[in-house]
Amino acid sequence: MTARRSEAIVCVHGLWLSGFATRYWRVHFAEAGYAAHAFSYPSLRGRLAHNCAALLRFVEALPEERIHFAGHSLGAVTIAAMLDAQDWRLPGKTLGRIVLAGPPFQGTQAGKALITKGFGDALAGKALQDWLSGQRPSVPEHVDLGVIAGDSNLGLGRVISPSLPRPHDGTVSVAETRVSGAREHLVLPVGHTGLLMSRQVVQRMLRFFDTGSFD
Repeated sequence: MTARRSEAIVCVHGLWLSGFATRYWRVHFAEAGYAAHAFSYPSLRGRLAHNCAALLRFVEALPEERIHFAGHSLGAVTIAAMLDAQDWRLPGKTLGRIVLAGPPFQGTQAGKALITKGFGDALAGKALQDWLSGQRPSVPEHVDLGVIAGDSNLGLGRVISPSLPRPHDGTVSVAETRVSGAREHLVLPVGHTGLLMSRQVVQRMLRFFDTGSFD
C-alpha cells in the first residue's frame, strides 16, 4: 500500500530490547499505509530525561508531518514522559494519536522487586528507576491516547514478584497500566512480550490510529 502522505508512527521498545523488537508492529503499520519508524535508546544505561530528549530529536529529523506514537512497556512511559517534559512545538510537525501497550504507568511491583535483588538495580536500568522515583505525568487534554493491557499472566515478572496483583500480563498488572486522561483502556488476553507479537493487538492499534477508538 502507498504510504499515507506525511503520517508516521514512531515505535518505541521496552526494557532490555532494541528497535528490532517493534518490527512486527512496523510491518503491519507500513502495510496499512503509515510510514513506520523504530526509535532505539539505551534502556539500561540511559537516564529517562536523556532518552526523552533523544526521542524528540528523532522526531524532529523525520520527513513526515503528523507523528503518531506506539510504545511498549518502558517505551510507553518514555513517550508519556517526553510529552510531559518537552514543549511540543516542533516546526512542521503535528502530534497525532498515541497507543501505549503494557505501560507501567502507575509504577511496577515487579520492577521494584527486581531493584531489591542482587544486581537488580543494574538489570532494572536507570530510566525505569527514574520513572519509579518521579511523579506521574498527566495526559494533555488535546492528546488522543489509548492504552492496551494484557491479562494472560505469562511473563518474567511472575518469577521476580510471585504476588503480582491480578489480573496482569505476567510483568505488569492491569491496574498499573491505568493512565489518567487516556481516551480508552483495553484489556486483551496476551502476555507482556506477546503485546509485541499479537495480531489482535496490532489491529486494535491501527484502529485507534485511524479513528481515535479501539472499537
